[in-house]
Amino acid sequence: MDTVLLLFWAVVFLLLIWKHPFFKIKGIPQWTIIAFFVCKILASCLLHYIYTDYYHCRSDVFKYYNDALALFDSIHYSLSDFLKILFGIDMDSPSIQQYIENTDDWTRAFQYGYITDNQTIIRVNMLLMLIGGCSMKIQYLFANFISLVSYFLIFKTFSLLYKNTYILLIFIFLIPSSILWNAAMLKEVLVMLGLGMTTYGMVQILRSFSWKYLILFCMGLLILVGIKIYVLVALSPALVAYFCNERFALRRKWVLYVSLCIAGVLTLGIGDFALHKIPFFESFAGKRSDSINLAIIENAGSLLPLEKIEPTPWNFISETPEAIWNSLALPYIWDIKGIIQIAPALESLLFFVLLALVIFFYKKPEESQKNFIWFCLCFSVVLLWEIGIATAVVGGIARYKIPIFPFLYTTLAVLIAHEKIKSKVS
Repeated sequence: MDTVLLLFWAVVFLLLIWKHPFFKIKGIPQWTIIAFFVCKILASCLLHYIYTDYYHCRSDVFKYYNDALALFDSIHYSLSDFLKILFGIDMDSPSIQQYIENTDDWTRAFQYGYITDNQTIIRVNMLLMLIGGCSMKIQYLFANFISLVSYFLIFKTFSLLYKNTYILLIFIFLIPSSILWNAAMLKEVLVMLGLGMTTYGMVQILRSFSWKYLILFCMGLLILVGIKIYVLVALSPALVAYFCNERFALRRKWVLYVSLCIAGVLTLGIGDFALHKIPFFESFAGKRSDSINLAIIENAGSLLPLEKIEPTPWNFISETPEAIWNSLALPYIWDIKGIIQIAPALESLLFFVLLALVIFFYKKPEESQKNFIWFCLCFSVVLLWEIGIATAVVGGIARYKIPIFPFLYTTLAVLIAHEKIKSKVS
């Protein structure tokens, strides 16, 4: 039965990709998009192999699936209990707790007062089991289709402002780590879906307002709230600055981005240190400590020589350069530890190659593109700072920075005068 369902959904997704206008790109043969999808399926096979036959460790790929499977079992005993778990109703009742006791990662080891993102992704896995069956292969297939939709939304956002179709295709769809970590139903899949919906809705709302784009934008924000609140924190100043720049046509667009970031830090600092109402810095200090402690317990081979950080303004300021550098540069190409770090090391190197090309072959953007460029840079830098401050393991950094790839790397790529490079080479 699982094989029949797998073939059914594979045919459904392939037909949608082949026929639906959403997946069509002018000038690009449709078999190319099918090839992207097949590539993602092969990435699922690779990811499964890495964590079953190569590392032999209990990764997130299996944690969320196994917990969802344990909770999905409730549907065989009580549809009411299943729906309560799925929608988070009456979770403290004994009838629900008997299922929760069969999970390992429903409750995180460390909590910070936010929505528990583990529970969000486990519930999504449960929903997909209800729709497509309990086979892990089907879960992989759904994850690949959802992530393809996500990256198409991001591609469509960029293509509204840039005409370099092939450059956009390469840097949005073909970054290896993005393909690999979106090949299973992990948090990254929902993060990218939320980002795709939010950014595409944002740009379309300002081009020609429509309720469907507003709904898309709001749904994207809700997904980010439920799965990775710190990504939304990084996105917030960029969103506000983008809307304001578009509405008021400010000349120096970067000024508003910088001003809002500074104002945001000051507001969070006052709320945390002075009023003790917003434990933002305390939470990030706690995340750093927990990252170090967990790496020591699990004997992580890529633990960085970082000290625990005290939640004081000066400590966060002094840690900022190293935090951003670690997020951008690690893992180093000469310090690869295991097969899983090969792609991230090459991607870190790619960033510096792109940056050098921008410096030596800079292409001045059009006025209509500048605001979105600053949006991408602002979001990327703030998220890199958050990751570098809170994460003490190279493997974690490599995975958590996946959301920046289509925004930072694609932006750098479109700022390169490729004609100048061709003329130099020829």
